[in-house]
Amino acid sequence: MRITKHFLTVGQRRVHYTRAGAGPAVCLLHASPCSAKVLRDPQSVFAGSFTAFAFDTPGFGLSDLLPLEQPEIEDFADGLAEALTVMGVEQAATYGRHTGASIAVEYALRHPDRCSMALTDGFPVFSVKAAQERLSKYLLPIVPSWDGSHLVWLWYRYRDQHVFWPWHNQTLAFRADTDAPDTEFNHRGVLELLEAGDGYRIGYSAAFRHRGLEVLPELRVPVCFGNRPGDSQHRTMAQYPATAWQEEMPRDPLAAAAVERQILLRHPARGEPPPPPMATPIAGRSTTNYLTIGDAQVLVRVMGDIHAAPPLVIAPHVPGSSALYEDLLRALDIPAISFDPPGHGESDDGAVQSPEAWAATLWQVCDALGVAQVHLLGHNSGAATVVAAAGARPDRALSVLLDAPIALPARLRAAWADRWAPDVTPSWDGSHLLKMWHMRRDMGLWFPWWDRRLANARAVEPRIEPERLQMEIREQAKNPRSFAPAWRAAIAWPLPERLAALPHRIALLAAESDLFVQCLADAAAVRPEAAVHRYGETVAERAAAIRSALSR
Repeated sequence: MRITKHFLTVGQRRVHYTRAGAGPAVCLLHASPCSAKVLRDPQSVFAGSFTAFAFDTPGFGLSDLLPLEQPEIEDFADGLAEALTVMGVEQAATYGRHTGASIAVEYALRHPDRCSMALTDGFPVFSVKAAQERLSKYLLPIVPSWDGSHLVWLWYRYRDQHVFWPWHNQTLAFRADTDAPDTEFNHRGVLELLEAGDGYRIGYSAAFRHRGLEVLPELRVPVCFGNRPGDSQHRTMAQYPATAWQEEMPRDPLAAAAVERQILLRHPARGEPPPPPMATPIAGRSTTNYLTIGDAQVLVRVMGDIHAAPPLVIAPHVPGSSALYEDLLRALDIPAISFDPPGHGESDDGAVQSPEAWAATLWQVCDALGVAQVHLLGHNSGAATVVAAAGARPDRALSVLLDAPIALPARLRAAWADRWAPDVTPSWDGSHLLKMWHMRRDMGLWFPWWDRRLANARAVEPRIEPERLQMEIREQAKNPRSFAPAWRAAIAWPLPERLAALPHRIALLAAESDLFVQCLADAAAVRPEAAVHRYGETVAERAAAIRSALSR
């Protein structure tokens, strides 16, 4: 069953969700601190009978926070109602796990005409004392550390919430009745924590403040309270009143999903949802949507009216994503497009990692958006993307701007390509995240980063602030299996030779602290007529340099 990804504009906030199947609507709501990705298995099962929507709840995944300082579960339920209104969904069943279960039940309570039923997988039930303890000890802040040690803390913090309940009571009495998560599960969970950042505590804490079982007498639609052996809430089943509809589900998640599907079929929602709408613009930020390119969904960011004049297409550095260029898109204040190449960011996996493949996606994105001619800007490995794109379709590229291109001579390409990036396949102990962190940090200190002799020390102020590194590692780690292949392709690609052959107007740019500023001279050597723009460390200075390069 194919699951597709979508963005939605609800007022001034962005909502991200996934969709699968056909039939009456059911909304799946995840536990904290996760995202819709954790619901893929039950969503696939439910999609056999329903149009199954799985939402990133506000502040998690790719959904914006609610515009409230301290939102409560009631606010999250109302936010779901607002999203369904924009989607044209008149009525839906709700299904949720833990925090998502609280939202699912509260939605049934607050919007009974729009809810056919609610089904929970571990509805949170806490005593006042337990809730206060969770609020004071459970939700520790996420503080980036210079040495990346917070990544190890996050790795074991997320793992141990499946080993102990609560995770900070690490004694036999609090051992969880379940297996420890596998490496892929843990990797996903850590990335979801990094996506939410320290704001993860906002949505998480709402579940500890919710009224819990006190809402039961007020419910007017069917609500089934499900619990599975091995879940932290399974022990609360005895606390429910005799009148409550309770079901003990199978321990196995897929077996439980099959039973849950049958329960949801008892009270299906009215009607069938319409096709998904596209996200609409929000002032002062890019509009983010997915485009279907072949069999893959590609995340695309659009700023301004891209049909009023030829826009600027920004090819991001990969491994990485267009999310790292959102501030630049805003600062440029011109029609512009950026995208996540397949295998990076939030786009689907890409089988091939090469500048030619990234360039092909660039033109397919332009075709899908109805844009014929563009200006091209590529940063670091993205420079290879735009050079390849201009070479493939010279008639469509009006100018080519290279921002700190990876332009290496042939001898260094041969020596460095296989050495540049380590294998960062997720490992059981989370050490792959430290590899990524210290590779990136050392790139700011030496060139090449692994040859740490004084002769290779970079003579510029390093941009190795922990907050900056965390943002970059978060985006790169979303697709760890593309990490080394993308680096290898970028380092090995003969950019100087390809650049020399382009018939286009070329501009070269770089910040003094850029990781590949040393390569600017090699690019300038093959295009001595190219204007060179140096800029400072702020986004505003970078945007000004790009606008200046475009105006020549």
